[in-house]
Amino acid sequence: MNREEIEKLIAETAKKERNKNNFNVEKVRALLNIIFIICAVIGIIVYFAYPEQRLIGMGTIGVGMIFKVVEFFLRFLF
Repeated sequence: MNREEIEKLIAETAKKERNKNNFNVEKVRALLNIIFIICAVIGIIVYFAYPEQRLIGMGTIGVGMIFKVVEFFLRFLF
């Protein structure tokens, strides 16, 4: 076996192990991205449409950023 065959075998084994535990990270990441986008859009609308409620708009965007950070870590951990 050469180095390429060994690396391919390791990659296939790792992929099988990830798929075995029934935890689909891609679906969770997609859901977190959708929640982030919804929070961002709502936050921007509130921020600009209701000047007296800017703090609520920034808070909504901040909550969306928390979802984005969680998605970011899932991307690199799994």
